[in-house]
Amino acid sequence: MSIERVCSACFDDDDIREWIRKVGGPRGCDACGKFDSPTCALPDLCDHIQSCLERYWGFAVEQLPYESAEGGYQGTTWDTTEILFDEAGLSLPRDEKYRLFYALLGELTEEIWCEYDWLTLDVDIALRTSWDRFCETVKHRRRFFFHSDGTDDRDSYTPATLLASIARIGQRIGLIRSLPIDIKLWRARPDIPRKQKVGAADFGPPPLRLAHQNNRMNPPGIPMLYLASTAKTALRETRVKESLVGKWRPLRPLRILDLRSLPDVPGIFSDADRTARLTLRFLHHFGREIMTPVARDQRVHIDYLPSQVVTEFFRGFEFEQGRVEGIAYGSTVSKGGWNLALFADPIDLGLEEPAWGSKPDPWIIFESSAWFHL
Repeated sequence: MSIERVCSACFDDDDIREWIRKVGGPRGCDACGKFDSPTCALPDLCDHIQSCLERYWGFAVEQLPYESAEGGYQGTTWDTTEILFDEAGLSLPRDEKYRLFYALLGELTEEIWCEYDWLTLDVDIALRTSWDRFCETVKHRRRFFFHSDGTDDRDSYTPATLLASIARIGQRIGLIRSLPIDIKLWRARPDIPRKQKVGAADFGPPPLRLAHQNNRMNPPGIPMLYLASTAKTALRETRVKESLVGKWRPLRPLRILDLRSLPDVPGIFSDADRTARLTLRFLHHFGREIMTPVARDQRVHIDYLPSQVVTEFFRGFEFEQGRVEGIAYGSTVSKGGWNLALFADPIDLGLEEPAWGSKPDPWIIFESSAWFHL
């Protein structure tokens, strides 16, 4: 018996399942024989699947040069089976006898597939290779005057263009957010003795003359205030079991670049815009790269350079909502916890008076301290 209608439960891809549910055809699947899920006409589904595939791959007959003496098409090619089940990762959980497998291939094109545009890189690959070159440059080639290194074209970006692209992508997908004024933020100071009297300055950034440490977001000499979402996270970030922990509270909403939880990358069979999907794929790669833990050894001075340069760029970038006042990022040592690198100086923290004639306008205030232990 031929397959005319197929149900959503015959597919493991969430977007295909949702597409069939929206069609909402009568129960009764010709592929699996069950009546537990909505159905759609197989030809309609295959038209949808093929239109999705054509957003990410092209046809060799339309793009690639053909040399019979050299073995055919000159470029990477796939047949429909490889594209659908290997590249796109489709799975058919109920198709034990391969009836649906062959029915799909019977409806889909027999043309040979190739890269979407064989003469240029996909945008996520272009961004990723440009990021790799940027990291190599700031670590081993140029430290300060690197912004125009390389060229801007379809497959490559200079560091300045790359960083601006990352900032605009983040803005477009809503990563510029505000932290509310009722949030509590914490900093641990395990080096303070139990009986020592403390105040706000003890839980602020180090003074310039003592800002010697190399951190994820700042190089030595340019201090930032690192805060955590909970006292437990603050303790774990300092790799101690017990510490004096100070609590800070914002006095107004703080505008941040929020890298804590990027949106999921849409699937191939979703209705997502192609460029938006590929740029988000890169942003996930970028987020993993700058959040990767770095060992506290001699290489820390080199391996933190890319994230430090990115932070400095974001700190001065004019987003539509204005400049950000910090970067929030997930903790690698405390499940569910997160951290905030705040671009605040002593005046912003209420630790120093502003210049004569200026009114105090601190962003955040120190509230109290207490001993915590894990």
